[in-house]
Amino acid sequence: MKRFLLFVLVSLVVAFLVLFALRRQPGVAHSAAAGLLPPDTAILFEIPNAEKNREDWHRTELYALYREPAVQAFLQKPKAQLQERSAFINGWREAGKLRMRDTFLATNSFDALRLVGGFEFRCSEKEANTVIEEWKSRLLGKAGNAQRSTSEYEKHRIDVIAGEVTLASTIVGNRFLAATNIKDLMAMLDRMDGRVKTPALESDQNFREAMKEMPAECAWLFYLQPKQLGQKLASLRAQDGRALPPNQQTMLERVRSFSHGMVFDGQKIREVDFAAMPRMFDAKLTRDTLSLAPPETFLYFATIINLQQLDWNQMLGKTAAGLAAGQKQVLAQAGITPDDWRAAFGDEVSLIADWPTSARIPGLVVTLTVRDSSRAKKIVGALAASSGWQSNIHDSVQYFTAPMGGSALAISPTVAVSDRLLIIGSDSARVDRAVAPAKSGTGLDDSPSFRSAAKLVPSPQQMFAFLDLGALYSRLDATVRPILQMSAAFLPSMTEHVDPAKLPSAEVVARHLSPVVAAQSYTGNGYRSESVGTITIGQTVAAAAAAWAGTMVLKNRPSVILPSPAATSSAIPSTPLSSPVPTP
Repeated sequence: MKRFLLFVLVSLVVAFLVLFALRRQPGVAHSAAAGLLPPDTAILFEIPNAEKNREDWHRTELYALYREPAVQAFLQKPKAQLQERSAFINGWREAGKLRMRDTFLATNSFDALRLVGGFEFRCSEKEANTVIEEWKSRLLGKAGNAQRSTSEYEKHRIDVIAGEVTLASTIVGNRFLAATNIKDLMAMLDRMDGRVKTPALESDQNFREAMKEMPAECAWLFYLQPKQLGQKLASLRAQDGRALPPNQQTMLERVRSFSHGMVFDGQKIREVDFAAMPRMFDAKLTRDTLSLAPPETFLYFATIINLQQLDWNQMLGKTAAGLAAGQKQVLAQAGITPDDWRAAFGDEVSLIADWPTSARIPGLVVTLTVRDSSRAKKIVGALAASSGWQSNIHDSVQYFTAPMGGSALAISPTVAVSDRLLIIGSDSARVDRAVAPAKSGTGLDDSPSFRSAAKLVPSPQQMFAFLDLGALYSRLDATVRPILQMSAAFLPSMTEHVDPAKLPSAEVVARHLSPVVAAQSYTGNGYRSESVGTITIGQTVAAAAAAWAGTMVLKNRPSVILPSPAATSSAIPSTPLSSPVPTP
């Protein structure tokens, strides 16, 4: 009896472990729209479950930051102005009433505006009709001379609004479908009713290959098939007499498909990208330079570049024409050939950025692996000498220092070539630190926050990135806050849109910003990238680009004067002019 009970217990434990392991395995993303679309669909964007997304969003670190009282106080004016634009707010609220699922937008053409879309509503048909009719009424009001008509197709009633842009739509059960071309809508209805037996997008090999790499439950899903674009580019090159040989392809022509999926992963956001294409190179990432990064590093980036296949003329010809020509001449006079360049340097590049509290600007170090130090020193020496850089050798490491300039910023570019690395730094101290042997336990790779973050993504083969958002924001706050306050003093109208005095303290914001990591590897069919954090690497880049664009727009307005950091650092103390709204 005891043996039987022991056998049952062991069986239950094994079964539990098997189920747990299966739950941990990544699933295959499912697209409800893929069964309605043709296999040559070029672009598909889909949101499977908007209601679930809203619930998951409320559990994220980013939403917790948004709900901070100090943040709400700072956003009071922008939110009030947004609410005045009631069209957006009303549309958002009306969409919420529909409780939409499997919302999608797609096209199979890059030549014309031929869009198809739709969604499944989970409310009553009467309520859905009310909301949809309200949307159509607004469209008619803005369309001017648009005409509205109805037609029948295979027992389906199609509503057509014809103007500068046509919109044909229908409701089938609890699903709303629309298209800018009535024939495309009819094709979707034929697939839905089973009248078409030809393959749909869901059976396309490229699409199925891409979906295997996507998370099983995406908040949203994006799919791109660039075949049409590649064909157009090839046709244009042929017309201009620049056709490539049959054995050569551009990067766009090599990509069979590109897919992107975003998922709310507990308190964090996770993104997965997959580019189905042949492997570009065999080298794998080592991340040996992690030990060179100090603990206060806020950005570490390492990737593989294929120097062996870089075209010498193309590589230099893409930069400024005059500078590139001068570099080519200098290298040629020194007897350096493209083969020397390829033999001198390896494939791994890394970037390390840190920003101590005592520094006004961040410091950077860029490294490139060295295969042949003698050739590397010859190449760098020739380029440095032509620019007037000074050279010296210390402990078998050759240093090159830029001439002293008149910049107010503490930048003194320095280059060092050792037996294993080419190091380019914003100052000599950082280069010296990178050259010196790393002390055990003092690098970024020994930081608990880095180790915890790195475990969130698969082991990288081609690319790895780490960004400490909290540390970066704290340093940006110390730099930007005085600028905003000075701008408000010079431009009182600025306070009509935002109140710099209510900008939340760095501590309030930073405690909700966890590090962001990203990794890329080749999976056998293409390059798969994964990023996770409070926001992802892609979202961080997009936010930074938007902030930069907004700053440029504001700066180029004649009535706006944005003071420089140097001016504000001496005119305004580092402490805020007024305390932020206290956080309970």
